[in-house]
Amino acid sequence: MLGTLALAALPTAWTTLDLQAAALFIGETSRLHAVDWWWVKLINAYVPAAFRVIVLVAVSGWLLCTFSHHGKQWRLPLAFIAIAVTLGPGLLVNSGFKDQWQRARPYQVEPFGGTKQFTRATVMTDQCNNNCSFVSGHVACGFFLASLMLIDKRRKLAWAIAGLSSGLIIGFARMADGAHWLSDVLWASPITLLCSWLVWALLRLAYTPKSADSSA
Repeated sequence: MLGTLALAALPTAWTTLDLQAAALFIGETSRLHAVDWWWVKLINAYVPAAFRVIVLVAVSGWLLCTFSHHGKQWRLPLAFIAIAVTLGPGLLVNSGFKDQWQRARPYQVEPFGGTKQFTRATVMTDQCNNNCSFVSGHVACGFFLASLMLIDKRRKLAWAIAGLSSGLIIGFARMADGAHWLSDVLWASPITLLCSWLVWALLRLAYTPKSADSSA
């Protein structure tokens, strides 16, 4: 988590990195016209919907395991997935950061033909009304996969690689669409992982059986 925080700090401190990265995809001097690539279109269109389905499946499975005598071992993992995705990529990112930071997206700012001002990632501004740039909800969904290392410690490295790879690939697609800055992509990782860790810690407390001494 500290490593992703350090990476996110780079384009935040040196804002030219944000502008230079965006210029690869949009603007008069763009070099990568990736927005029309089939897999980029697929990611931009369907990632949020896919994770909504995951949440619905997790909630359904959790309810089934909770109110039946089967699958008790799945209660905690399913509760974690349902709550962590809802609170992290869902509420914290979309209803929290996006609507409160009000950072304009790359295609909206003056250097790329828009009318809004470019602002630093960590600065709360008034350049966007809703569904703004900081941070990326799509990318947060991708990085969330790394959180699954908490419930599957035997495959910890595999989940870390899957989450990092998914986040960066989705981030590429979002930047190709002119929808997000590099810093929006990178900040999605520590924010999502921190939220997931807090959810996991609280759920572990809730699902840990009380000892006989403490209940006496």
